[in-house]
Amino acid sequence: MKIAFLGPAPPYRGGISLFASHLANEMTREGHEVCFFNFRKQYPQILFPAGKQEDDIDTALPNQRILIPYLPHTWDKCARAINIYKPDITIVSWWLPFFAPAYGSILRKLNHGRKVILAHNITPHEDWIASRSLLRYVFSKADEIVVLSKSCLLELKRNLPSRIVRKAKLGFHPIYDSYSGHTSKTNALPRILFFGMIKGYKGLDVLLEAMPIIRVAIPDIRLVIAGTVYKDKAAYEEKIKLLDLSASVETNFRYISDEEVADYFRQSDLCILPYKSATQSGVIATSYSYDTPVVASDIGGLSEYVEQGQTGLLVPPDNPPALAAAIISYYSKDMSKGMQEGIRNFKKKNTWFELVKLILA
Repeated sequence: MKIAFLGPAPPYRGGISLFASHLANEMTREGHEVCFFNFRKQYPQILFPAGKQEDDIDTALPNQRILIPYLPHTWDKCARAINIYKPDITIVSWWLPFFAPAYGSILRKLNHGRKVILAHNITPHEDWIASRSLLRYVFSKADEIVVLSKSCLLELKRNLPSRIVRKAKLGFHPIYDSYSGHTSKTNALPRILFFGMIKGYKGLDVLLEAMPIIRVAIPDIRLVIAGTVYKDKAAYEEKIKLLDLSASVETNFRYISDEEVADYFRQSDLCILPYKSATQSGVIATSYSYDTPVVASDIGGLSEYVEQGQTGLLVPPDNPPALAAAIISYYSKDMSKGMQEGIRNFKKKNTWFELVKLILA
């Protein structure tokens, strides 16, 4: 089968690109032919204040870098290129309404094979003007929609008419399989991790407010923050000072390369996701790939990826005392080995092979 991917792929950074790369690699392992129809430029810099958008590592798969979503003449060029390729299926990565005009225009002009939207989110975490109209514009042009959580499916039903919702089927976010499992820490001190792009909805402020409570029970605990701050880095730095956390918090406010990811997770006992809103999370998939348990907000699709007491702990969102209590409980009850075994069982059920089978069925 010939498969076209429309959306970000390497060398672009971020979870959407990473997901597409892993999915495409699994498809090629199963004998399918894959080609990326990628961005030449993804965002204007004003919409991406976090710095560099590209990594130094590209994909080995065919990768036509054509699309600039804010330049309409590239939309026609991209549609023509996909039609020349003549795919049996075109998979479109959806996560932001910003891309709707380009995606809708391209989908309308495709004349080969099925058109499948792979929806990481339905509506964005941040406010967008006319997001529902843009959503309908794009999704009405798809033959199928694959959502990655039940939360996304419910959101789809809330925002779109039944004639579009009927196209949807429920998928999942597989666990990344290019990473190896947990290894022994080189440092015996208790260590927790906040990982990934830092935006307001991800609740880093909640975790920082929980830290003074945690330190009372676990004085030598260390929080490691690793990821690019989308904006307001100074506000986080000021909060760390105001809460007198400088001795307990290590900040790496920058992009973390693939080569560095392993050390962060392997040297951490827990990955913390104190999100205020969520659909699903690639951070959980990354954490599980290293057999590292999570403490996450019981919100949106996160709860679908955390088996309470087996792979991690769920807490009410935006609640520092509850978050602190869960982290303290993990250490006081010595949950590490049991959860690592639970994660290994979870990984067996959530593979890229199974997602490919669902998409191509």
